[in-house]
Amino acid sequence: MEPETDVALPPPTTETNGPADEPTESESVSPDHPQQVPGITIPKSRAGGAWKSLVPALLAAAVMLIFVFQNLQEAKVSFLMFSGRFPLALALLVAAALGALVVFCLGSVRIVQLRKAFRRHAKHHETNQGEP
Repeated sequence: MEPETDVALPPPTTETNGPADEPTESESVSPDHPQQVPGITIPKSRAGGAWKSLVPALLAAAVMLIFVFQNLQEAKVSFLMFSGRFPLALALLVAAALGALVVFCLGSVRIVQLRKAFRRHAKHHETNQGEP
Protein backbone atom coordinates (compact mmCIF):
# COMPACT_ATOMS: atom_id res chain seq x y z
CA MET A 1 0.00 0.00 0.00
CA GLU A 2 1.46 3.36 -1.04
CA PRO A 3 1.47 6.30 1.37
CA GLU A 4 -0.99 9.02 0.53
CA THR A 5 0.48 12.20 -0.85
CA ASP A 6 -1.16 15.58 -0.65
CA VAL A 7 -1.42 17.43 -3.92
CA ALA A 8 -1.19 21.17 -3.53
CA LEU A 9 -3.55 23.11 -5.76
CA PRO A 10 -2.59 26.58 -6.88
CA PRO A 11 -4.54 29.35 -5.16
CA PRO A 12 -7.42 30.81 -7.15
CA THR A 13 -6.52 33.91 -9.10
CA THR A 14 -8.41 37.09 -8.48
CA GLU A 15 -6.85 39.20 -11.23
CA THR A 16 -8.84 40.20 -14.24
CA ASN A 17 -7.48 41.01 -17.63
CA GLY A 18 -10.06 43.68 -18.30
CA PRO A 19 -13.61 43.66 -19.63
CA ALA A 20 -13.13 40.33 -21.45
CA ASP A 21 -13.06 38.45 -18.12
CA GLU A 22 -16.24 40.05 -16.85
CA PRO A 23 -19.49 38.18 -17.59
CA THR A 24 -21.53 39.61 -20.40
CA GLU A 25 -25.15 40.62 -19.95
CA SER A 26 -26.37 37.26 -21.26
CA GLU A 27 -23.97 35.36 -18.98
CA SER A 28 -24.58 37.23 -15.75
CA VAL A 29 -26.93 35.76 -13.18
CA SER A 30 -29.60 38.17 -12.02
CA PRO A 31 -32.35 37.75 -9.40
CA ASP A 32 -34.92 37.90 -12.23
CA HIS A 33 -33.36 34.93 -14.02
CA PRO A 34 -31.69 32.69 -11.41
CA GLN A 35 -31.62 29.67 -13.76
CA GLN A 36 -29.07 31.03 -16.21
CA VAL A 37 -26.09 29.12 -17.52
CA PRO A 38 -23.46 31.02 -19.49
CA GLY A 39 -24.81 31.34 -23.02
CA ILE A 40 -28.06 29.49 -22.24
CA THR A 41 -31.17 30.94 -20.62
CA ILE A 42 -33.69 28.49 -19.24
CA PRO A 43 -37.22 29.96 -19.35
CA LYS A 44 -39.46 29.87 -16.31
CA SER A 45 -41.97 27.04 -16.30
CA ARG A 46 -45.13 26.00 -14.52
CA ALA A 47 -43.22 23.19 -12.83
CA GLY A 48 -40.82 25.72 -11.33
CA GLY A 49 -43.73 27.76 -10.06
CA ALA A 50 -45.27 24.62 -8.58
CA TRP A 51 -42.10 23.92 -6.63
CA LYS A 52 -42.11 27.48 -5.30
CA SER A 53 -45.71 26.99 -4.19
CA LEU A 54 -44.93 23.68 -2.54
CA VAL A 55 -42.88 25.19 0.30
CA PRO A 56 -45.64 27.50 1.62
CA ALA A 57 -48.16 24.67 1.21
CA LEU A 58 -46.00 22.35 3.30
CA LEU A 59 -45.60 25.05 5.96
CA ALA A 60 -49.37 25.57 6.03
CA ALA A 61 -49.91 21.80 6.37
CA ALA A 62 -47.43 21.66 9.24
CA VAL A 63 -49.18 24.53 11.03
CA MET A 64 -52.54 22.83 10.48
CA LEU A 65 -51.27 19.53 11.92
CA ILE A 66 -49.92 21.31 14.98
CA PHE A 67 -53.31 23.01 15.39
CA VAL A 68 -55.16 19.68 15.13
CA PHE A 69 -52.91 17.87 17.61
CA GLN A 70 -53.17 20.71 20.15
CA ASN A 71 -57.00 20.85 19.93
CA LEU A 72 -58.12 17.25 20.28
CA GLN A 73 -60.48 17.91 23.22
CA GLU A 74 -64.16 17.43 22.48
CA ALA A 75 -66.53 20.37 22.16
CA LYS A 76 -70.30 20.53 21.78
CA VAL A 77 -71.25 21.92 18.41
CA SER A 78 -74.78 23.06 17.53
CA PHE A 79 -75.96 24.33 14.16
CA LEU A 80 -79.64 24.84 13.39
CA MET A 81 -81.25 21.55 14.42
CA PHE A 82 -77.99 19.54 14.42
CA SER A 83 -75.82 19.11 17.47
CA GLY A 84 -73.10 16.76 18.59
CA ARG A 85 -69.73 16.43 20.23
CA PHE A 86 -66.72 16.69 17.95
CA PRO A 87 -63.01 17.36 18.40
CA LEU A 88 -62.57 21.12 18.50
CA ALA A 89 -60.01 21.12 15.68
CA LEU A 90 -62.33 19.16 13.40
CA ALA A 91 -65.23 21.54 14.04
CA LEU A 92 -63.07 24.60 13.32
CA LEU A 93 -61.53 23.07 10.20
CA VAL A 94 -64.96 22.13 8.83
CA ALA A 95 -66.20 25.66 9.50
CA ALA A 96 -63.15 27.13 7.73
CA ALA A 97 -63.61 24.77 4.77
CA LEU A 98 -67.28 25.72 4.42
CA GLY A 99 -66.35 29.39 4.55
CA ALA A 100 -63.72 28.86 1.85
CA LEU A 101 -66.30 27.03 -0.27
CA VAL A 102 -68.71 29.97 -0.01
CA VAL A 103 -65.96 32.42 -1.02
CA PHE A 104 -64.95 30.16 -3.93
CA CYS A 105 -68.55 29.94 -5.19
CA LEU A 106 -69.08 33.71 -4.98
CA GLY A 107 -65.75 34.35 -6.72
CA SER A 108 -66.65 31.89 -9.48
CA VAL A 109 -69.97 33.64 -10.10
CA ARG A 110 -68.17 36.98 -10.35
CA ILE A 111 -65.63 35.58 -12.82
CA VAL A 112 -68.44 34.24 -15.02
CA GLN A 113 -70.10 37.69 -14.94
CA LEU A 114 -66.86 39.40 -15.97
CA ARG A 115 -66.25 36.94 -18.81
CA LYS A 116 -69.76 37.54 -20.19
CA ALA A 117 -69.28 41.30 -19.98
CA PHE A 118 -65.92 41.03 -21.76
CA ARG A 119 -67.40 38.90 -24.55
CA ARG A 120 -70.27 41.39 -25.03
CA HIS A 121 -67.78 44.26 -25.10
CA ALA A 122 -65.50 42.47 -27.61
CA LYS A 123 -68.45 41.52 -29.82
CA HIS A 124 -69.71 45.12 -29.77
CA HIS A 125 -66.29 46.41 -30.86
CA GLU A 126 -66.03 43.78 -33.64
CA THR A 127 -69.36 44.84 -35.17
CA ASN A 128 -68.59 48.58 -34.89
CA GLN A 129 -64.98 48.34 -36.04
CA GLY A 130 -65.64 49.32 -39.66
CA GLU A 131 -67.72 52.38 -38.72
CA PRO A 132 -66.05 55.81 -38.22
